[in-house]
Amino acid sequence: MAIVATKLNKGQCIRYDGDIGVVLGIEHRTPGKGNALIAATIRSFNSGNKKTIPFWKSNFLAVNLLIFLALLTPGVARAQATSPLDLVQRIEAGEQAWFGAMATEPPLISLGAPRDLSSGDVDLTSVLRDRLRLLNRKVFSNRQWRKHWVDQGRAANKMESLYGELAKTIAEENARQVVTAKQACARDWTALAEAKASNQDIFLTSFEMEHDSVEERLEGTQVSVAGPDRDAPPTAQAVGATPFEERAVHIARLQSRQTLQSERRALAVLELGLLKQHLKSSATVQPALKRDVELAREEHRIAKAQLLSPDPDWSARWLSRATSAAAKADKLKEESDLSRVRRNSLEFDINLAESQIAYRDQRLSEIDKETQEAEALGGWLNALLITARQQAPRMIGLLFMILLGGWLAIRIVGLAARTMVKLVADDDPDHVSAAEQRANTIAAVLKGIGKIIVYGVGVLLVCDVVGVNTGPILGSVAILGLALSFGSQNLVRDFVNGFFVLVENQYAVGDWVKIGDHEGDVEQINIRSTRLRSSTGVLQIIPNGTITTVENMTRDWSKFRCHVGVSYDTDIDLVERICNEVGAEMYADPDLKDSLAEAPTFVGVTQLADSAVVVRSQAKTKPGAQWGLEREMNRRLKKAFEEAGIEIPFPQQVVWHRNISETESPTR
Repeated sequence: MAIVATKLNKGQCIRYDGDIGVVLGIEHRTPGKGNALIAATIRSFNSGNKKTIPFWKSNFLAVNLLIFLALLTPGVARAQATSPLDLVQRIEAGEQAWFGAMATEPPLISLGAPRDLSSGDVDLTSVLRDRLRLLNRKVFSNRQWRKHWVDQGRAANKMESLYGELAKTIAEENARQVVTAKQACARDWTALAEAKASNQDIFLTSFEMEHDSVEERLEGTQVSVAGPDRDAPPTAQAVGATPFEERAVHIARLQSRQTLQSERRALAVLELGLLKQHLKSSATVQPALKRDVELAREEHRIAKAQLLSPDPDWSARWLSRATSAAAKADKLKEESDLSRVRRNSLEFDINLAESQIAYRDQRLSEIDKETQEAEALGGWLNALLITARQQAPRMIGLLFMILLGGWLAIRIVGLAARTMVKLVADDDPDHVSAAEQRANTIAAVLKGIGKIIVYGVGVLLVCDVVGVNTGPILGSVAILGLALSFGSQNLVRDFVNGFFVLVENQYAVGDWVKIGDHEGDVEQINIRSTRLRSSTGVLQIIPNGTITTVENMTRDWSKFRCHVGVSYDTDIDLVERICNEVGAEMYADPDLKDSLAEAPTFVGVTQLADSAVVVRSQAKTKPGAQWGLEREMNRRLKKAFEEAGIEIPFPQQVVWHRNISETESPTR
């Protein structure tokens, strides 16, 4: 019986003709081209005798001799569902996948030792950026290692099952022990791979935590670097400054130092929180590293145990794995030691940050105490008195100049207002023209605004003379104005509407207007409101923001209309002639002519009422004269109609009384 094989090694266990033994030597013979005859000297395990067995070597089939011979042994207990050749091929393919997965190891990435930040030439920002790049590489390597061990676990688990199937087919004890040892190796490797993959998950979580903490620390460092440089003191006081000014500069410096210490304390608190978070991630990775060292040693133990296998092919495959596992365990041990060093460095940084916070708290307490002493009222009064004694002559002179300048400015504003009115005034003191009304209105508003500006500038100049910093005052006024603009929208609307009333000249002082439900003579206009005096003497104050529609009855020209009722039997032509005659008389009257723009004329019949025919006469008048001319027209028409015998009817009620006889009375 010839056994086909690709190779035969010294020390290999084989089965032949129902016997099993170990190869002691191999002799190659070449009888002809194409096939080579191999003679192997084998010592039998059963009898201990030596025998020489011939084999034929060919290139069309590659199998493991021990496995193939074991499958062909007559000791098979029962028929298998899988053919022996198929099981051999599956085992060979599985071993190739398993050892192939072992051979493709990703590189080991070390996080290295911590950088020494004590020297001034080390940039913390660049150190943190380098750390982030290294962590990104470490996370990527971690994912590769996890996949590496997951693939090994699947391959080893599959081989455990195949070796188990093979062990059931072998009756000879020694051969079965060899296969069982391989099955135990695959089982141990499967457990190792599962533990490795689980440990890689812990690594991934800890590295991501450290990545987040380093990233936040980098952001905090960039914020502190990009912040304003407050190390420089505030503007130095001028030469020859007063005690009051010196005290103000001293307080400003204290406030600047207080702000600087507060900002540095806030940065130290932020740094402390980030360092603690970084330490937490480091504490998570430390047990994982320790576990990884233990698993690497377990990997070395499993690989080293396979070197004792009687199968030389099997032991040769595990030799490189045992060497690699030993080197890996040493590297992981070094990485674990470096991790402890990094953790100690973080603990040192945390202690340093806590000491910095304590130092900042102490400095803030000292500065706060100095500031309270400097801002005490007694100190201010003392500085003010000293300044007053030193600067009294100069200050009195400046204050006098400010008062004089303010008085002159107010006089100039009043003079400008009066000049504006005089420029448009005419020679008629009894009649106020539209231009005069507009000039009076604008002059009054400008005079009020001018006084406010003069008073405000005067107050600021006085504060500057006595040494009060006007910058915060102006800032407070601006903030107050902004708050009022948001909180008092009605007030802002009043100012805006008042401005447009003046610019568009909608009405002026002296005009008779109707604004909404209010009607009267305009007495005053300002930016905030308009004041009307009604015909009954009631003063009406209307906010400018509520003005939507204005009826101006005294702008440019006016018109009056007279409506008179005559009886139905009156000659309308006679009524028309009398109305026109009365209108001509009024237009010819020198007392009325200046108020009339034209002679009043008859317009026509406007209504056929219940008891009268209503006719109308009308005429254009000068602004504000329409009401008096209307009354005068009614008076003259009444007299003219009486002279002409024209009746002006009025509603009458006629009552008829009828006697009812007793026969017509209702029955009782």
